[in-house]
Amino acid sequence: MRLILVSLMISTFAFSQQSNQQIAYQYYINGEFEKAISLYEELMNVRFSVAYYVPYYTSLLKLEDYKDAEYLARKLVKRYPKDLQYQLGVIIAQHKSGKTKKADIAYKRLLKDFDGGHSQTINLANILIRNDLFQKALDIYILSEQLNPRNSFGMQKAQLFAKIEEVELMLKEYLNEMERDPAKKQIVTSQIQRFLDNDGIKSDKNYKLVKRLLLLKVRAEQERTDFSEMLIWLFMQNHQFRMALLQAKALDKRIQSDGQGVYDLAEVFLDKGYFELAAQAYDYIIAKGKQNRLFIDANVNKLYALTKSMSIKNEDINILDNEYKKIVNDLGKNRNTVLLLSNYAHFKAFYVHDLISADSLLQDAMTISGIDNYDLAECKMEYADVLLLQGNIWESMLYCSQVEKDFKEHPIGHEAKLRIAKISYYQGDFQWAQAQLETLKASTSKLIANNAMQLSLLITDNYNLDTTEIAMRAFAHADLLNYQQKYDEAILKYDSVLVAFSGHSLSDEIYMRKSDIYFNKGRIKDALANYEKIEADWSYDILADDALYKRAKIYDTVLNDSILAMKLYEQILLEHNSSIYVAESRKRFRALRGDNLEEE
Repeated sequence: MRLILVSLMISTFAFSQQSNQQIAYQYYINGEFEKAISLYEELMNVRFSVAYYVPYYTSLLKLEDYKDAEYLARKLVKRYPKDLQYQLGVIIAQHKSGKTKKADIAYKRLLKDFDGGHSQTINLANILIRNDLFQKALDIYILSEQLNPRNSFGMQKAQLFAKIEEVELMLKEYLNEMERDPAKKQIVTSQIQRFLDNDGIKSDKNYKLVKRLLLLKVRAEQERTDFSEMLIWLFMQNHQFRMALLQAKALDKRIQSDGQGVYDLAEVFLDKGYFELAAQAYDYIIAKGKQNRLFIDANVNKLYALTKSMSIKNEDINILDNEYKKIVNDLGKNRNTVLLLSNYAHFKAFYVHDLISADSLLQDAMTISGIDNYDLAECKMEYADVLLLQGNIWESMLYCSQVEKDFKEHPIGHEAKLRIAKISYYQGDFQWAQAQLETLKASTSKLIANNAMQLSLLITDNYNLDTTEIAMRAFAHADLLNYQQKYDEAILKYDSVLVAFSGHSLSDEIYMRKSDIYFNKGRIKDALANYEKIEADWSYDILADDALYKRAKIYDTVLNDSILAMKLYEQILLEHNSSIYVAESRKRFRALRGDNLEEE
């Protein structure tokens, strides 16, 4: 019976100790250091345990009770004389209390006992870092590497150099660590990205520093390509696309590659609208010859880039027709050139306005033996567009429906569903269109989701605002005419809405549509007037920054009025700082101002 009572008392005591330890630690976590210290004192009097040391010691430091902190650390030193963390605890308490000479002498003595083991190094450095002694933590890492050459603390040292604002040493450590261990490339890139972001619009000094250090590494590279690839990435981050292309070509020649890196850059240029630069990149690949696996794709994409570039500049695009014919004749009509035929059909339909030839090209492409299912779907989508241009609306919807059915969970299936929604919208069936658009807002394709959202908002914001729905139906019909490139008819229909429904919420949308039509027809003065109308009357609305940016681009690239273009770009930066056009506006503003962003 006595044994049972003793056992129960021990269990109760142990439970009480554990409970008090948890409470004390919670006080410490919550920053209630006085309460934590009071409980830890009781716990230490009952049973001395190293488990209490860190929160107890840290709480004493937080309350600037350096004397008791030093006393506590010395008690641990007596019990564990070989464990340097407790000696370091004494040194830190002395340092913080102003006994710097004593602390420095003790620290030098500690370093003599330091063996440089990996776990010991990490432990001591972390203690120093927690107490803001960053230089001493650096000393520990450096000494450890000297004592044990197999140790490498490049990442830790880089972070500490950042703490003491030695940014060049930080970058060197990151790059040296990547050189030592290529697997750390992604982590290093992420850290450098953060460093570049910190400097923002005000200065290029961070970028210039990274570029200088990277160039040193690139020049020393022989077998590896990591630093050359990072330099290309750096140029792309800073929107120096021409420099990125030059570096990519140099790297491709050095490693005698097939041009894949240059091709990947060209794809980015296409996405960002740098069509002339994309065409240059594709030319580099085409020059490698027909035996190159990227030869056909490079030809296809180059023609697409040239089409877009010449269209923007309002140049005579018909001269590209012979280029398309030449390449089709050269490469033939086969399963490898389906995309070429599809692009040529698009060119014929939307740029040359030859719907008969476009129809014929797509019919030929869709009947090619062994055509890939995805390529067939692409052709069907293009054919649906041609049918819509011809006015065969229901047949166009049928082809889109076939693609949606065959590729339900694929982006091209989502694109087909979006086009079905658009056709429904053109027809005035807004409720059915909305039902389709709702499911597309969660599409894995950001572009499709955004397009679905924009059309959905257009319908939501303007449908059923007037009891007859006439305005919205007329606007949708005008959009169809616009799509079919019946521009004069579209403008008449848009204007009919403005006249019949003065002040309607669709007005700014109409002026934007008209502006774009005038621009495409080369009527620059009329385009600018309509963009200005949006800025003047709807400066508070979502289209204001679009109109401002498009005006800036016209003055920049069409009228070559750099002063006015700069003024408009700056207006975007100042008045629309959350706009999607901020990054490009900043780049063009700085370029027009004369900032030397592309120095060697």
